[in-house]
Amino acid sequence: MSRTYFPPTLSPLVYITVFHVPLFAFIFLSFKPITSKLHACALCIIIFVQALIPFIYHGRYEPLMHFFISVLAVLYTFKMIIWLKRNYQSSIDSKIKIPSFIGSLFNWRPDAVTIPDKQKYQKYIDFIEVTDLNKEMINHTINAIIKFVILDLIGEYLRDNKPEIPERSYGLRVLDYLRTGHPFTDRYIFFHCILLIFILIVSFSLVWNINCIIYGMFLKPLLTNNVNEKRKLEKSKYFKTQLKEWLITSIFYTKPIMGKPYFSTGPRDLWSKQWHQILNQSFKELGYLPVRNCFKHNKTLGQVLGTCSVFLISGLFHDYIAIVAFNHFSLDYVAFFLLHGILLILLEPVENYIVRREKDAKDNFGIKVFKMALFLPIAIFTVPLFAEPYVKGLNFYSNLNIYTNLAK
Repeated sequence: MSRTYFPPTLSPLVYITVFHVPLFAFIFLSFKPITSKLHACALCIIIFVQALIPFIYHGRYEPLMHFFISVLAVLYTFKMIIWLKRNYQSSIDSKIKIPSFIGSLFNWRPDAVTIPDKQKYQKYIDFIEVTDLNKEMINHTINAIIKFVILDLIGEYLRDNKPEIPERSYGLRVLDYLRTGHPFTDRYIFFHCILLIFILIVSFSLVWNINCIIYGMFLKPLLTNNVNEKRKLEKSKYFKTQLKEWLITSIFYTKPIMGKPYFSTGPRDLWSKQWHQILNQSFKELGYLPVRNCFKHNKTLGQVLGTCSVFLISGLFHDYIAIVAFNHFSLDYVAFFLLHGILLILLEPVENYIVRREKDAKDNFGIKVFKMALFLPIAIFTVPLFAEPYVKGLNFYSNLNIYTNLAK
């Protein structure tokens, strides 16, 4: 008698389609603000189902595909919860306007716009012409090709040189070292962990280049040479005007997804500026602000616990990915992010005391170098705690297959 598995195994295409059903259901039910308790309950159930689908299918599909599915699941659910929170806030304060869910779905980094003078916003928008777009598209295309080749070369190397990662987590091995003196890692594993971080940095940067190229394809037909004629034509086309301005802002006046984490001066600089900020708003809305507001009588304690809550949520988010994509459960990421949260809380007062830095004062070059020298060795030491599950679980591929082609 054949064994029946639940849930039933689906083809990858069907599985991806099923995974997106809750998202489309939520979009359909969120064009207008919540109107009843039944409406709110239905949306809450949809959020739960959206996060549950990848979890019940963990370990059933190729790790790389399930990695992206798990990331999307968290991104969607975070956005859904924030939309529900805004609805609750609007029920208390009628001045708060609630856009449709789909209207906020793609706005992940509201603080990433870099227009120098916001009072002259329209001037900076009208300044962009087709020639400017062409130059930007060429730059992004060249950068994308270079990064794609780099990732393929690394994938070709990793395909046949995957290290054996110990079953015992890195954090526990470090504790064992303090007790027994046994080595907790080796150079080969540590090199691959650093290489994994490099892959993530290049991959996020490549995604940004590809996004800008796609945005440019949509923007080009919307650009004309005569600004005055363009404004007259678009007065009756509000959506077209809004789309054009959003595309220009995204391509020309928005920070790249990834900064320069290898030059971070501290945990705050790393996680608030240099690393990708896609989830920054979500962590702030769902972790920091609610916890901080619970301790209004003690602002310092509220800020400390709010910071810890952000790093705790980040750790749980990454452990969810590890479970879904790699069938790996160890709370490594909770330990990693809580450690960085504690570093953020403790390291800044120590640094400020050593350099005698006044509050809100800008760091000069010497102070930045000192902070980097103090923080980066600690950050590098903790890298395996973050990277080992990815190195162990991901299967790397190469589209170039250089060595194979040369051999043929």
